[in-house]
Amino acid sequence: MNRVLCRAVLGGRGAPVIALSAALIGVYAGYLLWYVAGYFPGSTSDCRLVAAVLVVWASAFVAVYQIPDQLFANSRVGDVLRLPLPAGRLVLLVVVRLACIQLGISACGLWAFAAFSGGDRLAALATLLFCWVLACLIDLLVLIAATAAARLLPAPVVGYGLILFQYGMFLLLALSGGNLAAKALLVPGYLQALARAFRPGCWLPSAVLLALPLAACSRLIVRAGYVRGYLNAQGFQRAGQIRGSSVVSKIPNPYLMLEWARVARSKELVFFSNVKNVLTVAVLAGLLTRGFGGAGQYAAGMFALASCGAVNTISSTAYSSDPNRPYYPFLPLSARRLFFWKTVTGFLWGELTVLLIWAGAALILALPAPAALLLLGYGTVTNYACSWLGVFLDRAMPRSPKSTNELLHGNLSKVLVLAATVALTVWEIDMAAHLPDVSTLPLLAACVNTCVIVLELICGRFVGRTQRD
Repeated sequence: MNRVLCRAVLGGRGAPVIALSAALIGVYAGYLLWYVAGYFPGSTSDCRLVAAVLVVWASAFVAVYQIPDQLFANSRVGDVLRLPLPAGRLVLLVVVRLACIQLGISACGLWAFAAFSGGDRLAALATLLFCWVLACLIDLLVLIAATAAARLLPAPVVGYGLILFQYGMFLLLALSGGNLAAKALLVPGYLQALARAFRPGCWLPSAVLLALPLAACSRLIVRAGYVRGYLNAQGFQRAGQIRGSSVVSKIPNPYLMLEWARVARSKELVFFSNVKNVLTVAVLAGLLTRGFGGAGQYAAGMFALASCGAVNTISSTAYSSDPNRPYYPFLPLSARRLFFWKTVTGFLWGELTVLLIWAGAALILALPAPAALLLLGYGTVTNYACSWLGVFLDRAMPRSPKSTNELLHGNLSKVLVLAATVALTVWEIDMAAHLPDVSTLPLLAACVNTCVIVLELICGRFVGRTQRD
């Protein structure tokens, strides 16, 4: 029964070959972690602490990603809730499956320390169990927070609340992991002090005792608010689809009308492309600016604007988020013109964030008016180049996700655009370092990106030549 219920809620089971390959990769990664740790100075307990932190970080990331998506953004749950089954059984099934995945993550990360550590095998086993129990505690906390948000927030904003919760936790995990890694590498004796204070064998009974009342509390909260919270979250998604489909557009251009309908019907897409990207750009610019002090104050502004153009969700999901994509080959539409208007739509929406980031960078960096205008020109040119590349990559490898959140979080096109943009910006800054006047850096970068746009337009002439034009 549980197997049938799991397939009904989470979709078809993956191929055994994929599961076996993932397990072998995890086992090899755990061995590689133990092998590499032996070449670093420090005791075995230091290396085991690093492995434990990585295991808990990965388990927390999986919990924050899967619990809101599988329990609140999954439309299949509504079909199962119509059956005479308690909602608690459904939630328990998802949480237990997630706990099994996290047990596999803990075993893959720490098995080598337990197998090859000699007298420290008991300590390694205690660390493994403690990491798994801690991951289960994180699961319960995420479940309580997501259920409370879905139940208490009003229907018009509950989707935004869940997205903010997920993305805020992602940023918190990334910042905490980066901060811990920086202190461990830069502060002498910091890792050794943490290893001396880390006592998983002593903390394991306390963690188990803490999990019992937390499990009881989560059961009461799920009983009281999960069904209403799920219906609230699904009502948020359906309301956006109904409003988007009922609007009678007066746009004469059919391609622009299709693109406007695609963007306007998805509130999550607009939210991700304008509000969430501001936080992403702030984090990326802070990380990328380090090590480029020779470029002066222009490096921070350039990295901020380049990141802003690269993480444009509307362009990088131009085809994946389009529900009309299967019907385009049967319609008298030009594939090249459709590609062009998808690029323009992504560029215009991304330009709103570019203007916001540019105004903030110009005020914070106190740039003179000519330099600020050059920086704006660079951001606009980069935005169009990134929009074209995002649409091109999404057209070449469109995704068919199970939920909107899955599409917006796990977007490979956005990652590839970001990598290409960062590489190009680093090359431009490095090339400008040999110039006598660093103030010409934005102008030089804008000219290089204009050449990139010309190449993109030339390649765009060949887009869709196999389809009707």
